[in-house]
Amino acid sequence: MNNYPYLIKAKAKANEAKSLFCWFTAKSDSRAERKILDILEDAEINVGRGASHQLPIRTNWLIVDDLPEEGVLDDTWCDRYELGGEDGLTWQKIVAPSAAEPQPSSKPENDISPANSNEEDYSNNEEALFNLAEMSFRTQLLAQYMADERHVYHISIPHRNRLSAMEMDTDNHGVQNLLLTAENIPELKKYDMPGLWKFTSTFKSVFPAGKRHELGKQIQFAKLWLETSHIDRGILTKEWAAGNYITSINKTDTGANAGGGNKTDRNPDYQHSLDTLDIEIALATMPMDFDIYNFPASVHRRAKEIVQKKESPFKEWSAALRSTPGILDYSRAAIFALIREASSGITPFPDRLRGYINANLTEHKHDTPSAEMLAKAGHIPSAAVTLDAINQAIAGEDSSAKLETLSSDFKAVGTELVKEAQKQRPNANQVLAAERGEYVEGISDPTDPKWVTEDLPKSRQPEVSKIGDGVFSIDGLVDVTGKVNQKEKTDEVVHQTDAIDIESSPHNKEEDQPIDYVHVMVDLETMGKKHNAPIVAIGAVVFDPATGSIGESFYKVVCLESSVNWGAVIDPSTVIWWLKQSSEARSEIVNDDAIPLLDALLQFREFVSDNVAGGSKKAQVWGNGASFDNSILRSSYDCIAEDYPWEYWNDRDVRTMVELGQAISFDPKTTIPFEGSRHNALADAIHQARYVSAIWQRIIAGNHVLQKLMQN
Repeated sequence: MNNYPYLIKAKAKANEAKSLFCWFTAKSDSRAERKILDILEDAEINVGRGASHQLPIRTNWLIVDDLPEEGVLDDTWCDRYELGGEDGLTWQKIVAPSAAEPQPSSKPENDISPANSNEEDYSNNEEALFNLAEMSFRTQLLAQYMADERHVYHISIPHRNRLSAMEMDTDNHGVQNLLLTAENIPELKKYDMPGLWKFTSTFKSVFPAGKRHELGKQIQFAKLWLETSHIDRGILTKEWAAGNYITSINKTDTGANAGGGNKTDRNPDYQHSLDTLDIEIALATMPMDFDIYNFPASVHRRAKEIVQKKESPFKEWSAALRSTPGILDYSRAAIFALIREASSGITPFPDRLRGYINANLTEHKHDTPSAEMLAKAGHIPSAAVTLDAINQAIAGEDSSAKLETLSSDFKAVGTELVKEAQKQRPNANQVLAAERGEYVEGISDPTDPKWVTEDLPKSRQPEVSKIGDGVFSIDGLVDVTGKVNQKEKTDEVVHQTDAIDIESSPHNKEEDQPIDYVHVMVDLETMGKKHNAPIVAIGAVVFDPATGSIGESFYKVVCLESSVNWGAVIDPSTVIWWLKQSSEARSEIVNDDAIPLLDALLQFREFVSDNVAGGSKKAQVWGNGASFDNSILRSSYDCIAEDYPWEYWNDRDVRTMVELGQAISFDPKTTIPFEGSRHNALADAIHQARYVSAIWQRIIAGNHVLQKLMQN
């Protein structure tokens, strides 16, 4: 049998509740967990969300004379003991802090220092100050955290009690994250009061109170702050506060700040340093033009060789640029343009080269170089070269030479597209047959009158026409006109062929639909196909499938790094798939508006709560696939430990609706025109809502026809 002590903390908001202590023996951990809950239930004490006490916390065992009886909830234990130690789970007796000894130079006028002073005598005295250095580390840290203008050496007993309440308040995410961050950095406990105050002040400026921040980022910043020299901590803080999460302060060869904290035209995941700058300088000294953002592998290898051998003029440019303050702040296009526009005879003269750099290294927007700058840099977009090669292949010309100048990924995609283009070209026999006047499919015009051999009635093709915002006519899709029966009843029509107006359709009367029956169409863009895939964009729209009306929309781009930090796993095959998509689709998931996963999920839950009548209890969430959107979204909420904004029984599947439509030979998915960019989460969600509504209305219309036929 093992001893199991438990602490049941009272929440800070529960003024009348007190923290409880209980211990007992049990055979196993699982039995102990059940037993403590039974004890609390018998005492009619509720724990968890919405209750006055938190869930029980198992602590380390302590043997003392005043230990309460086994299985009894003691509400006076926490008046005598408190948790502490390295793990924060060891009980320690609360000792009244001794008053600070009088100091001639720094003693406050109201400092209390009798040797036998009783803490209870000063429990309500804000004027009596005690030495902070003799209190626990967490109390010291929180005291400096709450100090605004300067550090403090002494605090009162009421002030210490308020700090203890903050420490125990698990709903205060800012304070809890600060304490967890400090516990992960043992070196911080060696700091004196001014040092702790500087740390907490910096911590508050980078991670403002009132907002939820990722604990991993906070720990990363705290470690970097401690590792950075004092003179460079201001730069580190400034960059992190601006959202530039640099990992070190780059220095030039002369010791100046090399920059590198701002956004440039390089890939956001690219770690730019003086070493990578050397590669760019070597690339710029090469005579040929190429895509400076996707340079060929052979060119890259040659650039590395130039750097290794320190060939001229690379070594002169490298020595000059590596000593230029803020050089890492400039775009790749600016570096290329600077080097390629210089005269060949300037590099042997360091003073002239320095003057040229100071006069010409200018740039307005580091992240979006101008077209003139790109032209000076000799930039040739890989996409344009690939398209030109495909057009040459269609025209029957050899375009393999063009593809050789591309990077490996563009070269692979371009080669496949060229092969497909060559397959579509007609062979010589087909061309000669068409020139002789014979009909050749794919070359001859089938609408030419000479190929029409009989007068056949043209069948009407299914079509959907747009009437207005959110209103579509499905006159060409719903063909249910005909006789009511076979007894020459020509005076009745089963179904009119007027356009279906989403506001006036007879089967869409307001009294037929529940007021709280609201649907939400969701589309996710991810970097994986499994339930733990990282989300990079969330699009959603509220809609009514019975009328086809589209309501409020939601769209957020999610920071990929944030999703991975929460435990999501990237699928390489999905990343390759994204690389093959259009630049518009890729730009939607890597723009500057990306927000952390936690913020996006909390905002989506607010969107559902604000726009769905009945909130999460009534929301019916549609996803494109039974195991994709809804499953990934629910898994992401599990990662951040937040409640889902819908119930599991309200999952709805788009693909099932499409299959039902195909079963009755009705497929509006490809007929309804797509508006916006494909693989944009919001545009996809709106398109899915529209064709689901069309199928829904078709099924309802067919049901009305069947009912009328049965009545007659």
